[in-house]
Amino acid sequence: MRIGELSERTGVPAATIKYYLREHLLQAGEHGEGNTVEYGPAHVHRLTLIRALSETAGLSVAQIGEVLTVLGRHPESAFQALGATLAATHRDPKFSLASEGTTEAAERTVDQLLHEYGWAEVAPPNYRDALVIALSAFYRLGNPDPQEVLGHYADAAAALASADMEAIAEATRVDGVNVEQAVVATVLGETVFAALRRIAHVAASAKTQAGQGP
Repeated sequence: MRIGELSERTGVPAATIKYYLREHLLQAGEHGEGNTVEYGPAHVHRLTLIRALSETAGLSVAQIGEVLTVLGRHPESAFQALGATLAATHRDPKFSLASEGTTEAAERTVDQLLHEYGWAEVAPPNYRDALVIALSAFYRLGNPDPQEVLGHYADAAAALASADMEAIAEATRVDGVNVEQAVVATVLGETVFAALRRIAHVAASAKTQAGQGP
């Protein structure tokens, strides 16, 4: 198919397709007769993947490039691809108004939590720092220590991580290694979890209000 048909099939404008080609997010087509270039099902799939990563997961072009690089580097290890994808899509939060006191308090809370869950030795420094920055902003706004709530968050995160690992292991056992499936599930899973959390909040709020009514 030509680029016009590829655009129609995927909903991606031809100009955007050409941009993805220049950025090496999309593999080049095959040159046909004259100056024509032909594209196939692999290009349709790649553009669908790029749209999912961009529109649904909210990744930047640079992050999408990192994820696609992961797919090329780890063709036989879903677990290595999972770790590399998490690193590639991580966003370092920023908060310039943290004071020395709030930062120290946040560091104490985070380090205690990581120690309690046995994560202190394995947590990448940038993930630990992201927690510290978020809590520093929380404290700077005059909020109380959320340690009990953080424990619930950590419990949910641990359960979710275990479920992810079990799902990848089971899929690998049944169908063989599918690195793309593991990567896509990881990236889109964060969007799915965020939506589920919001739904759960609405449900819990409605339940609480109903219990407080006459």
